[in-house]
Amino acid sequence: MRAITIDADTGKRVYTRKEVADLVGASTQSIRLWEDAGAIPASVRDEGGYRYWYEEDLEAIKAYASLPRKAKLKK
Repeated sequence: MRAITIDADTGKRVYTRKEVADLVGASTQSIRLWEDAGAIPASVRDEGGYRYWYEEDLEAIKAYASLPRKAKLKK
């Protein structure tokens, strides 16, 4: 059973990089690289530096992940 992560400050559901990668069919490294390039919404970080995304960010990440590879390279 997978634990659901809730942001302590906002009370909103957040997704880990692994969860986001699994949901969009990409590697965790791709998610990090896309974020660093500004292609997907920025994550929030916890005290340990772990990246989390809010549920409302998932649609934008899914849309970017579904683009053809050539379109991703242009961003």
